[in-house]
Amino acid sequence: MIEFIIRRTIYTIFTIFAVATILFFIFRIMPGDPTAQVISPALDEASQTRLKEAFGLDKPLSIQYVLYLKGLVTLEWGRSFTTSKPVFEILKYRFWNTIFLMGAAMSFTLLLGTGLGMIMAWKRGGPLDVSATVSALVLQSAPPFVTGILFLMILSYKLDLFPTGGMNTPGERLPAGIAMLFNKDFLLHLILPAITTAFYYLATPMLIMRDSMLEVTGSDYIELAQAKGLSPSTVMIKHAARNALLPVFTVASVLIGFALGGQVIVEQVFSWPGMGQLMVEAASSHDYPVAQATFLLLAVLIIVLNLLADISYCYLDPRISVPGGKK
Repeated sequence: MIEFIIRRTIYTIFTIFAVATILFFIFRIMPGDPTAQVISPALDEASQTRLKEAFGLDKPLSIQYVLYLKGLVTLEWGRSFTTSKPVFEILKYRFWNTIFLMGAAMSFTLLLGTGLGMIMAWKRGGPLDVSATVSALVLQSAPPFVTGILFLMILSYKLDLFPTGGMNTPGERLPAGIAMLFNKDFLLHLILPAITTAFYYLATPMLIMRDSMLEVTGSDYIELAQAKGLSPSTVMIKHAARNALLPVFTVASVLIGFALGGQVIVEQVFSWPGMGQLMVEAASSHDYPVAQATFLLLAVLIIVLNLLADISYCYLDPRISVPGGKK
């Protein structure tokens, strides 16, 4: 097991290195001159030279690459071309905004999807099974921006139940840190973008849990539990559901990765100041220090989540054989 964890960690480090390298060169070969945002051709040569030195653009590409890798480790990710603020400081604020939104959405998706899938399998072929399957597939077929706009039109503009966007009401100041999670104004702004994301991904854990439950309900230990006279709810929760959860746990890391990437659309629709919105703004303004750092941070999150899922999978299911180790 230790050998497997070390090997997977080394693979993860090399993957992150490869992604960082690709991003470095992609943003420097993109059409358009990104330095035009801060270095106007109208400036005299001395001013242009000073600005290039300030942003580290006066050095050869190979030296820039070495400094870029060093900066990734020391968290010195350069300065934004448009605001001149440190990139790390910009991302630190946006990162937590995305994490709060994604965490709320994925918690709702996994809890509701797992619970519904469990009941659907137990009541297979019933009205709940059919209606929940159709509803989930319809929601998954609708792009998040369509669902989000419909929610805004009906629940915000027409019924005036929720705010129309942002993280807080203009003029209202949100508390810092964990206290923000208990702020009523913040939670009201969080609900619509969270359920928009959650409904889009709901079908995956729900249908996987349903199929997994159907597989285990025919097992010998389930029949034994029923023969002992245990109540249907006890058999369903304590015996069938616990053994059916593993495929849902496996797909959860992949689902979270897709959700992180999909946050770009949801954050744009609801004007949520997260990494997705920042990514669009930075890419459109050729602010490549911010854009490449945002892309890299999202990639690292997804890669690390996959690593944790692989390691946890071996602990959760002792039947799995780890190469080079024991079952």
